[in-house]
Amino acid sequence: QESLRRLPWCTVCMYATRERLLAVGVTAAMVGALLSRRRVAQGLLALSRLASSAAASPTAPLSGCLYRYKHPSWPAPLQAFESPAAHAHRKYCVYIGGLTDGLLACTYVEALGAALDERGWSLVQPVLSSSYAGFGCSSLQRDADELAQLLRHIADREEGDAEFALVGHSTGCQDAVTLLRTAPPELRCRVRAAVLQAPVSDRESQTVEQDSDGSRGRLLAEAEAKVAAGEGEALLSQKYYGFVPISASRFASLVGRDGPDDLFSSDFTDEQLAAKLGHMGVAGQRATAPSHPGLRTLFCFSGGDEYVPPSVDVPLLARRFVAAAGGAENGASALILAGASHNLAKPPRAAGEFVAAVCRTLDEI
Repeated sequence: QESLRRLPWCTVCMYATRERLLAVGVTAAMVGALLSRRRVAQGLLALSRLASSAAASPTAPLSGCLYRYKHPSWPAPLQAFESPAAHAHRKYCVYIGGLTDGLLACTYVEALGAALDERGWSLVQPVLSSSYAGFGCSSLQRDADELAQLLRHIADREEGDAEFALVGHSTGCQDAVTLLRTAPPELRCRVRAAVLQAPVSDRESQTVEQDSDGSRGRLLAEAEAKVAAGEGEALLSQKYYGFVPISASRFASLVGRDGPDDLFSSDFTDEQLAAKLGHMGVAGQRATAPSHPGLRTLFCFSGGDEYVPPSVDVPLLARRFVAAAGGAENGASALILAGASHNLAKPPRAAGEFVAAVCRTLDEI
């Protein structure tokens, strides 16, 4: 009863702490549950503890503006979160996560946002239709189309005065590569840099775990048969990762050879890699967008990536990617973060080294 008499104060406290709670991954539903009328006192104690934990975190939460963007043909809008909340920047770094990712895809995102702001760049995190568990019924091309619409939205808002950089993580790398191949020339001319963090082959990553019972092979055969029969949008009998419904076409693209998702496999010839990555350099862009002012591409590999088979020679693959994109003379470069995991969660230095590499790339534009 005492807690209920003080409810107005509690409400203010809730809003004051919610920003910090979001920073440590507590959802609005959890906050609501904690602050239900029956458990106000316990909820306030839990909120206090969580807020104290967030305040002690070395990474400050991101502030920003959440907004909608939409193509006229879409049935509903998508969303993007732009940081910081108030800025005068005209340069935008679009961060694209991988499979099952959404906002704050990797632990370095907050630090990246702060570093970008210091250099006059805003960080934009889109929520695509493929975000979280949506990728199973989506495609790289759909991602690229949605990202292109986001770039149009921002460019129109800025009355044409906007430049972009793309930072992709994991499958976000494939998204960036696809966007820079298929977007209209006037949009691609605005993209001045692409940083691909953990450009890993989904097909090769499947071999990291043994297919001892042959289920992966059977599922691929099922998927390819449905695609051949014109039923590519049909869902497969098993879920991807055990919880994501997935269409035949997307599974075949991720696991089969030479599908739309298969851009970074080490068993491709140099000519095949050039066909897939040749547009990631200045000459490749100017071949279809002659007025492109220049593109810098950084392939950033994790030296201890758990999704890369031991048989892959990462330093050699890095050199081959750079060559496929046209070499250093066309703005392509590579970096290997020694011992780093796929998402740079470890070792502790990896995230900072990556953020510094992104900043160097943008400073060179």
